[in-house]
Amino acid sequence: MLIPDRAEPARGDDRIVFVGRQEPRKGLQVLPRAPGPRSGSGSGARLRVVGADPLAVRLLLARLRVPDDGIDVLGFLSQDELTAELLSAKALVAPSLGGESFGMVLTRAFACATPVVASDISGYRGVMEPQAGRLVPPDDPACAGRGGRHPARGRSRARADLGRAARVLAQERYSWEGIAQRLSEIYEGIVESPKAFAA
Repeated sequence: MLIPDRAEPARGDDRIVFVGRQEPRKGLQVLPRAPGPRSGSGSGARLRVVGADPLAVRLLLARLRVPDDGIDVLGFLSQDELTAELLSAKALVAPSLGGESFGMVLTRAFACATPVVASDISGYRGVMEPQAGRLVPPDDPACAGRGGRHPARGRSRARADLGRAARVLAQERYSWEGIAQRLSEIYEGIVESPKAFAA
Protein backbone atom coordinates (compact mmCIF):
# COMPACT_ATOMS: atom_id res chain seq x y z
CA MET A 1 0.00 0.00 0.00
CA LEU A 2 1.15 3.51 -0.79
CA ILE A 3 2.31 5.33 2.35
CA PRO A 4 3.34 8.95 1.72
CA ASP A 5 6.74 10.01 3.01
CA ARG A 6 5.15 12.82 5.00
CA ALA A 7 1.68 13.36 6.45
CA GLU A 8 0.66 16.15 8.81
CA PRO A 9 -1.95 14.89 11.28
CA ALA A 10 -3.14 18.38 12.31
CA ARG A 11 -4.30 20.43 9.33
CA GLY A 12 -6.71 23.26 8.87
CA ASP A 13 -8.61 22.37 5.70
CA ASP A 14 -12.32 21.92 6.44
CA ARG A 15 -12.78 18.90 4.19
CA ILE A 16 -14.37 15.53 4.71
CA VAL A 17 -13.69 13.04 1.93
CA PHE A 18 -15.84 10.21 0.59
CA VAL A 19 -14.13 7.77 -1.79
CA GLY A 20 -16.21 5.30 -3.78
CA ARG A 21 -18.51 4.66 -6.68
CA GLN A 22 -22.09 5.94 -6.68
CA GLU A 23 -23.77 2.64 -5.90
CA PRO A 24 -26.17 1.99 -3.03
CA ARG A 25 -23.91 -0.30 -0.98
CA LYS A 26 -21.24 2.41 -0.75
CA GLY A 27 -23.69 4.58 1.21
CA LEU A 28 -23.10 7.88 -0.57
CA GLN A 29 -26.85 8.53 -0.38
CA VAL A 30 -26.50 8.74 3.43
CA LEU A 31 -24.12 11.70 3.42
CA PRO A 32 -26.14 14.51 1.80
CA ARG A 33 -28.74 14.03 4.56
CA ALA A 34 -26.08 14.19 7.28
CA PRO A 35 -26.00 17.37 9.35
CA GLY A 36 -22.20 17.56 9.59
CA PRO A 37 -20.20 17.30 6.38
CA ARG A 38 -21.56 20.26 4.44
CA SER A 39 -20.92 23.96 4.54
CA GLY A 40 -23.28 25.74 6.87
CA SER A 41 -24.58 22.55 8.43
CA GLY A 42 -22.84 22.45 11.76
CA SER A 43 -19.20 21.50 11.25
CA GLY A 44 -18.48 24.00 8.46
CA ALA A 45 -16.68 21.22 6.61
CA ARG A 46 -17.09 20.60 2.89
CA LEU A 47 -17.90 17.15 1.61
CA ARG A 48 -15.51 16.07 -1.17
CA VAL A 49 -16.85 13.17 -3.25
CA VAL A 50 -14.14 11.18 -5.05
CA GLY A 51 -14.61 8.27 -7.44
CA ALA A 52 -18.32 8.65 -8.17
CA ASP A 53 -19.65 9.74 -11.55
CA PRO A 54 -20.46 13.48 -11.23
CA LEU A 55 -23.71 13.19 -13.18
CA ALA A 56 -24.88 10.28 -10.99
CA VAL A 57 -24.10 12.32 -7.87
CA ARG A 58 -26.02 15.35 -9.21
CA LEU A 59 -29.00 13.11 -9.95
CA LEU A 60 -28.79 11.65 -6.44
CA LEU A 61 -28.77 15.12 -4.88
CA ALA A 62 -31.74 16.17 -7.01
CA ARG A 63 -33.67 13.03 -6.03
CA LEU A 64 -32.93 13.68 -2.34
CA ARG A 65 -33.81 17.38 -2.80
CA VAL A 66 -30.47 18.35 -1.29
CA PRO A 67 -28.63 21.46 -2.53
CA ASP A 68 -25.09 20.91 -3.70
CA ASP A 69 -23.61 23.89 -1.87
CA GLY A 70 -20.81 22.62 0.33
CA ILE A 71 -20.40 19.45 -1.76
CA ASP A 72 -17.54 19.14 -4.23
CA VAL A 73 -17.97 16.32 -6.75
CA LEU A 74 -14.49 15.52 -8.04
CA GLY A 75 -15.12 12.37 -10.07
CA PHE A 76 -12.31 9.91 -10.71
CA LEU A 77 -8.85 10.97 -9.49
CA SER A 78 -5.40 9.55 -10.11
CA GLN A 79 -3.68 7.80 -7.22
CA ASP A 80 -1.51 10.88 -6.60
CA GLU A 81 -4.55 13.17 -6.63
CA LEU A 82 -6.41 10.87 -4.22
CA THR A 83 -3.42 10.88 -1.88
CA ALA A 84 -3.36 14.69 -2.00
CA GLU A 85 -7.06 14.80 -1.10
CA LEU A 86 -6.57 12.46 1.85
CA LEU A 87 -3.51 14.38 3.03
CA SER A 88 -5.54 17.59 3.23
CA ALA A 89 -8.77 16.17 4.70
CA LYS A 90 -9.91 16.37 8.30
CA ALA A 91 -11.51 12.95 8.00
CA LEU A 92 -12.52 10.22 5.60
CA VAL A 93 -16.12 9.07 5.86
CA ALA A 94 -17.00 5.56 4.66
CA PRO A 95 -20.76 5.01 5.12
CA SER A 96 -20.97 1.66 3.29
CA LEU A 97 -24.05 -0.40 4.05
CA GLY A 98 -22.37 -3.79 3.62
CA GLY A 99 -20.69 -6.00 1.09
CA GLU A 100 -17.16 -4.73 1.78
CA SER A 101 -14.61 -7.52 2.07
CA PHE A 102 -11.74 -5.26 3.20
CA GLY A 103 -11.49 -1.58 4.00
CA MET A 104 -8.72 -0.60 1.59
CA VAL A 105 -9.98 2.98 1.47
CA LEU A 106 -9.66 3.11 5.26
CA THR A 107 -6.05 1.99 5.15
CA ARG A 108 -5.30 4.61 2.48
CA ALA A 109 -6.65 7.28 4.81
CA PHE A 110 -4.68 5.88 7.75
CA ALA A 111 -1.48 6.14 5.70
CA CYS A 112 -2.21 9.84 5.17
CA ALA A 113 -2.75 10.45 8.92
CA THR A 114 -6.44 11.01 8.21
CA PRO A 115 -8.95 9.86 10.86
CA VAL A 116 -11.85 7.75 9.65
CA VAL A 117 -15.57 7.56 10.38
CA ALA A 118 -16.82 4.26 8.96
CA SER A 119 -19.92 2.11 9.14
CA ASP A 120 -19.79 -0.70 11.65
CA ILE A 121 -19.84 -3.50 9.08
CA SER A 122 -17.82 -6.70 8.92
CA GLY A 123 -15.48 -5.55 6.15
CA TYR A 124 -14.42 -2.49 8.13
CA ARG A 125 -14.37 -4.02 11.60
CA GLY A 126 -11.23 -5.99 10.84
CA VAL A 127 -9.37 -2.85 9.77
CA MET A 128 -10.56 -0.15 12.16
CA GLU A 129 -8.93 0.45 15.52
CA PRO A 130 -10.41 2.90 18.05
CA GLN A 131 -7.25 5.00 18.11
CA ALA A 132 -7.54 5.66 14.36
CA GLY A 133 -11.20 6.59 13.96
CA ARG A 134 -14.77 5.63 14.79
CA LEU A 135 -17.24 2.97 13.73
CA VAL A 136 -20.84 4.18 13.58
CA PRO A 137 -24.17 2.46 12.84
CA PRO A 138 -24.76 1.97 9.09
CA ASP A 139 -27.39 4.07 7.30
CA ASP A 140 -27.56 6.66 10.08
CA PRO A 141 -27.00 10.18 8.70
CA ALA A 142 -26.69 11.75 12.15
CA CYS A 143 -23.92 9.37 13.17
CA ALA A 144 -22.15 9.59 9.82
CA GLY A 145 -22.08 13.37 9.78
CA ARG A 146 -21.94 14.81 13.25
CA GLY A 147 -21.84 14.23 16.96
CA GLY A 148 -19.13 14.05 19.58
CA ARG A 149 -17.68 10.95 17.98
CA HIS A 150 -16.94 12.64 14.64
CA PRO A 151 -13.23 13.42 14.22
CA ALA A 152 -13.92 16.36 11.92
CA ARG A 153 -15.84 18.12 14.68
CA GLY A 154 -13.51 17.37 17.52
CA ARG A 155 -10.71 19.50 18.90
CA SER A 156 -7.69 19.83 16.61
CA ARG A 157 -5.49 18.09 19.20
CA ALA A 158 -7.85 15.09 19.35
CA ARG A 159 -7.92 14.95 15.54
CA ALA A 160 -4.13 15.10 15.44
CA ASP A 161 -3.91 12.23 17.93
CA LEU A 162 -6.25 10.14 15.80
CA GLY A 163 -4.28 10.98 12.67
CA ARG A 164 -0.93 10.09 14.22
CA ALA A 165 -2.26 6.77 15.52
CA ALA A 166 -3.84 6.00 12.14
CA ARG A 167 -0.54 6.54 10.35
CA VAL A 168 1.36 4.33 12.78
CA LEU A 169 -1.27 1.64 12.26
CA ALA A 170 -0.83 1.84 8.48
CA GLN A 171 2.95 1.72 8.73
CA GLU A 172 2.95 -1.26 11.07
CA ARG A 173 0.26 -3.36 9.36
CA TYR A 174 -0.01 -2.31 5.74
CA SER A 175 3.37 -1.05 4.51
CA TRP A 176 5.12 -3.31 2.00
CA GLU A 177 7.96 -3.72 4.49
CA GLY A 178 5.58 -4.87 7.21
CA ILE A 179 3.78 -7.27 4.89
CA ALA A 180 7.09 -8.70 3.65
CA GLN A 181 8.24 -9.21 7.23
CA ARG A 182 5.06 -11.10 8.15
CA LEU A 183 5.29 -13.28 5.04
CA SER A 184 8.91 -14.04 5.84
CA GLU A 185 7.93 -15.11 9.37
CA ILE A 186 5.21 -17.39 7.96
CA TYR A 187 7.61 -19.01 5.50
CA GLU A 188 10.24 -19.50 8.19
CA GLY A 189 7.60 -21.12 10.40
CA ILE A 190 6.65 -23.52 7.59
CA VAL A 191 10.30 -24.48 7.02
CA GLU A 192 10.96 -24.98 10.73
CA SER A 193 7.73 -26.86 11.53
CA PRO A 194 6.23 -28.22 8.28
CA LYS A 195 3.91 -30.65 10.10
CA ALA A 196 2.17 -27.79 11.88
CA PHE A 197 1.03 -26.42 8.50
CA ALA A 198 0.10 -29.75 6.91
CA ALA A 199 -3.56 -30.21 6.03
